[in-house]
Amino acid sequence: LRNAIRVLSRHAKDCYTMTSVVSLVSLLVCLLTAGTADAGYQYCIVGAGPAGLQLAQLMKAASSSYAVLERSPIAGSFFQSYPRHGKLISINKRWVDSRNTEYAMRHDWNSLLTEGSEPLLFRSYSQELFPPREAMVAYLNDYWRVNNLNVHFNTTVIDVTRSTDGNGFRVSTRHASGSEKIYKCEVIVMATGLPNLRPGEFPGHEYTVGYDSVSLNRSDFDGKRLLIIGKGNSGFETAQHVYGQTRLTHLVGRQPVRFAWSTHYVGDLRAVNNELLDTYQLKSLDGLFEFDSVNIIKNARGELCLVNDDEEKLKSPDSTWDTDSRQYCYDLAVRATGFVWDSRPTAKLNVTSVFRGKYPRVGNNFESVDAPGIYFAGAGVHSLDFRQSAGGFVHGFRYTARALQRLLRVKHQGERWPAALVDRPLVGLLDALVRRINEGSGTYQMLSFLGDIVLLNRDRTAFTLLEEVPVRLLNSLPQVTGHPADGPVLVFVFEYGRNFSGPRADTFHEDRASCEIHNAHQCNFLHPVIYQYDRLPSDSADSRAKDGGKSGLPKPDRLLHLMEDFYTNFRQGQQLLPLAAFLEAAVIAQPAAALSVEHCSLRALLAGQWPQYCCQDLQKSPKSTGTNAFGGVLSCWSA
Repeated sequence: LRNAIRVLSRHAKDCYTMTSVVSLVSLLVCLLTAGTADAGYQYCIVGAGPAGLQLAQLMKAASSSYAVLERSPIAGSFFQSYPRHGKLISINKRWVDSRNTEYAMRHDWNSLLTEGSEPLLFRSYSQELFPPREAMVAYLNDYWRVNNLNVHFNTTVIDVTRSTDGNGFRVSTRHASGSEKIYKCEVIVMATGLPNLRPGEFPGHEYTVGYDSVSLNRSDFDGKRLLIIGKGNSGFETAQHVYGQTRLTHLVGRQPVRFAWSTHYVGDLRAVNNELLDTYQLKSLDGLFEFDSVNIIKNARGELCLVNDDEEKLKSPDSTWDTDSRQYCYDLAVRATGFVWDSRPTAKLNVTSVFRGKYPRVGNNFESVDAPGIYFAGAGVHSLDFRQSAGGFVHGFRYTARALQRLLRVKHQGERWPAALVDRPLVGLLDALVRRINEGSGTYQMLSFLGDIVLLNRDRTAFTLLEEVPVRLLNSLPQVTGHPADGPVLVFVFEYGRNFSGPRADTFHEDRASCEIHNAHQCNFLHPVIYQYDRLPSDSADSRAKDGGKSGLPKPDRLLHLMEDFYTNFRQGQQLLPLAAFLEAAVIAQPAAALSVEHCSLRALLAGQWPQYCCQDLQKSPKSTGTNAFGGVLSCWSA
């Protein structure tokens, strides 16, 4: 009874303001039909797309109190409509050279993680390398059913506000039936992705058709001159669908095209969508060009014409156009300028945006900078690794969702980040890192963003391994993981070569794979990098001085690059020997000379010359003290 009274009292004020002529009967009716309060959850996840389902599965496996609120009647409803032309660009690689499930996830871009039960893999839903979107819808709904996740379908979140007592949030929802309900949640996780098309923000956008409503009937484009505004995957996907029907197809944008094979960013233009480049470069009337700003007007002929800001014709659309001006006139114009997050549910909390409104502003712990207690998962946190890693896509954010779940359990449930404690510091560390370097999927997919962190105890007799930690949280590691860091720290990440990624980078040049063991720091392709810190970096200006590496980590005391491998097999001697030497120096601090002599001699026999990283050792007498034999390894590798 007391609970019922509290629920009714919360709605009394609203009912009074809603009733113009208040009577006892009308007030009673309002109170009885007002939104009822749910029993409450520790975690409320908004959105049952891949990120929301992933987080829900992890929370269920951890026996957390959670609920997923989804406005549609099914999971993954975004994929009912997008990609518009039906083909996903996420790779469905069904066969790899290993039966190891963790390794296979390095090349599976669609499956979600499963903890506590058998994995449900996407490869059973399509045999296509680039599968149809319907397969993703089927997979996500089976994932929900198989894992028996607590998803409240047909539930639209109207707004999120802080509870009046300051403890958590009140989530106002409306069911498809029209009934309303209030959820009480300690923590909110917004996992709605980027559901909205970027609105038209240029003069003449009213003459364009949005990517969401462009015709799928190819015959509608027969003989037409087509302009597509936007040169990303959505724009090229649209062009590829119809360029066989059009008289000409032009794509326009502010910047030149960014090719994924040059940037190594999966969100840039993919080869699966870029067939129009042939008809552009082989003189078949299609093409690309850049405009600083887009202005479209409709002239007297009904043509849609692209003009510059300073053209007088913009002021007089009915004027006579000369031949030169009409070359930028079209019969149809399609707007494909990308997607943005939905800020409406959190509008009352004043959550701000970054990247021209594309993403919410979040910290490195995935929490809103503006509204503490509001977290984001999935594509919504891609601002943290935009154009660097895969956090905007299933094969990336399944791991950032797991990282978020671990951070939440540390902060709100007093637990520690899952870890392995090993008391064989050298042999155990070598075994653990070799396994993670060759099998770990989270560090591989979320390159330069998630790293495995090794915490050596103060006397270097044991170590703790933390997997897939957001490396930008390194300075606050004890607070966010619950593990003390009172000794040396190692961070393992994957990185591309320093100058091998960029919009204009030539990634097919003749010497693209020419590095050797002695200059592994100059390798181009994805390879392991290990940062060593004598102590945990502080959050000071000096510690934030970057080494120029891809991960944006503080400058290390020592740095090891392992040589790239065509098959990403890092178990060979050319990787293991430098790794063993590096780890021995880190663990023992003053390693024995015998191993150094053996190591350098072996490399000399194999290569026919002394390796560069042994150069300083050769100038010393290994028998003199037997304490500095690996100084050369560290000095040369850090150079």
